[in-house]
Amino acid sequence: MKKISFILMLGIAVAAMAATAPISWKSTQLKLGQVKANVAIPLTFEFTNVSDKPVTVLEAKGSCGCTSVKFPQDAIAPGKSATITASFRSGKVGTFKKNIRIRTDQSEAYTYLYFTGEVVH
Repeated sequence: MKKISFILMLGIAVAAMAATAPISWKSTQLKLGQVKANVAIPLTFEFTNVSDKPVTVLEAKGSCGCTSVKFPQDAIAPGKSATITASFRSGKVGTFKKNIRIRTDQSEAYTYLYFTGEVVH
Protein backbone atom coordinates (compact mmCIF):
# COMPACT_ATOMS: atom_id res chain seq x y z
CA MET A 1 0.00 0.00 0.00
CA LYS A 2 2.83 2.39 0.85
CA LYS A 3 4.43 1.69 -2.53
CA ILE A 4 1.20 2.50 -4.39
CA SER A 5 0.77 5.72 -2.39
CA PHE A 6 4.34 6.77 -3.16
CA ILE A 7 3.92 6.10 -6.89
CA LEU A 8 0.63 8.01 -6.92
CA MET A 9 2.16 11.02 -5.12
CA LEU A 10 5.17 10.96 -7.45
CA GLY A 11 2.88 10.95 -10.48
CA ILE A 12 0.89 13.90 -9.12
CA ALA A 13 4.09 15.86 -8.43
CA VAL A 14 5.42 15.24 -11.95
CA ALA A 15 2.08 16.23 -13.49
CA ALA A 16 1.97 19.42 -11.41
CA MET A 17 5.49 20.41 -12.48
CA ALA A 18 4.70 19.71 -16.14
CA ALA A 19 1.51 21.75 -15.93
CA THR A 20 3.36 24.78 -14.57
CA ALA A 21 6.29 24.81 -17.00
CA PRO A 22 6.22 28.35 -18.41
CA ILE A 23 8.04 27.62 -21.65
CA SER A 24 7.99 24.89 -24.27
CA TRP A 25 11.22 24.08 -26.14
CA LYS A 26 11.33 23.18 -29.83
CA SER A 27 14.27 20.95 -28.88
CA THR A 28 16.40 20.59 -25.76
CA GLN A 29 19.16 18.57 -27.45
CA LEU A 30 21.45 19.21 -30.40
CA LYS A 31 23.72 16.60 -31.98
CA LEU A 32 26.59 18.47 -33.61
CA GLY A 33 28.47 15.46 -34.99
CA GLN A 34 32.14 16.09 -35.72
CA VAL A 35 33.40 19.65 -35.23
CA LYS A 36 36.86 21.06 -35.82
CA ALA A 37 39.00 22.05 -32.85
CA ASN A 38 39.20 25.79 -32.09
CA VAL A 39 36.29 26.66 -34.41
CA ALA A 40 33.25 28.48 -32.99
CA ILE A 41 30.06 26.47 -33.51
CA PRO A 42 26.79 28.46 -33.32
CA LEU A 43 23.92 26.92 -31.33
CA THR A 44 20.26 27.97 -31.30
CA PHE A 45 17.50 26.75 -29.00
CA GLU A 46 14.00 28.08 -29.73
CA PHE A 47 11.24 28.29 -27.12
CA THR A 48 7.67 29.53 -26.76
CA ASN A 49 6.03 31.08 -23.71
CA VAL A 50 3.08 28.75 -23.06
CA SER A 51 1.99 30.44 -19.84
CA ASP A 52 -0.64 33.16 -19.46
CA LYS A 53 1.84 35.82 -18.30
CA PRO A 54 5.16 37.24 -19.52
CA VAL A 55 8.27 35.13 -18.85
CA THR A 56 11.73 36.59 -18.30
CA VAL A 57 14.87 34.47 -18.65
CA LEU A 58 16.93 35.29 -15.56
CA GLU A 59 19.91 33.05 -16.21
CA ALA A 60 21.42 31.14 -19.13
CA LYS A 61 24.85 29.72 -18.36
CA GLY A 62 27.08 27.23 -20.16
CA SER A 63 28.55 24.28 -18.30
CA CYS A 64 32.10 25.31 -19.20
CA GLY A 65 34.16 28.27 -20.34
CA CYS A 66 34.10 26.96 -23.92
CA THR A 67 30.44 28.01 -24.30
CA SER A 68 29.26 31.62 -24.39
CA VAL A 69 25.50 32.16 -24.12
CA LYS A 70 23.13 34.99 -25.09
CA PHE A 71 19.50 35.16 -24.01
CA PRO A 72 16.61 37.64 -24.35
CA GLN A 73 16.80 40.43 -21.79
CA ASP A 74 13.16 41.48 -22.22
CA ALA A 75 10.11 39.54 -21.07
CA ILE A 76 8.60 37.12 -23.58
CA ALA A 77 4.84 37.72 -23.94
CA PRO A 78 2.39 34.80 -23.70
CA GLY A 79 2.29 32.84 -26.97
CA LYS A 80 5.46 34.48 -28.31
CA SER A 81 8.72 32.70 -29.19
CA ALA A 82 12.36 33.60 -28.61
CA THR A 83 15.79 31.95 -28.76
CA ILE A 84 18.75 31.17 -26.59
CA THR A 85 21.91 31.36 -28.71
CA ALA A 86 25.36 30.15 -27.84
CA SER A 87 28.78 29.64 -29.31
CA PHE A 88 30.80 26.51 -28.51
CA ARG A 89 34.57 26.44 -29.09
CA SER A 90 36.80 23.64 -27.83
CA GLY A 91 40.42 22.80 -28.47
CA LYS A 92 40.21 19.51 -26.60
CA VAL A 93 39.91 16.58 -29.04
CA GLY A 94 37.35 13.90 -28.19
CA THR A 95 33.65 13.41 -27.55
CA PHE A 96 31.70 15.89 -25.45
CA LYS A 97 28.32 16.40 -23.82
CA LYS A 98 27.77 19.96 -22.63
CA ASN A 99 24.76 21.83 -21.30
CA ILE A 100 23.28 25.27 -20.88
CA ARG A 101 21.37 25.89 -17.66
CA ILE A 102 18.25 28.08 -17.96
CA ARG A 103 16.18 29.70 -15.20
CA THR A 104 13.13 31.93 -15.60
CA ASP A 105 11.18 34.20 -13.27
CA GLN A 106 8.20 31.80 -13.45
CA SER A 107 9.90 28.66 -12.12
CA GLU A 108 12.46 27.78 -9.46
CA ALA A 109 13.50 24.72 -11.47
CA TYR A 110 16.32 24.85 -13.99
CA THR A 111 15.93 23.64 -17.56
CA TYR A 112 18.98 22.07 -19.18
CA LEU A 113 19.69 22.30 -22.89
CA TYR A 114 22.21 19.72 -24.13
CA PHE A 115 24.57 19.52 -27.07
CA THR A 116 26.88 16.66 -27.99
CA GLY A 117 29.49 15.85 -30.57
CA GLU A 118 33.12 15.05 -31.19
CA VAL A 119 35.97 17.54 -31.53
CA VAL A 120 38.48 16.52 -34.21
CA HIS A 121 41.66 18.12 -35.60
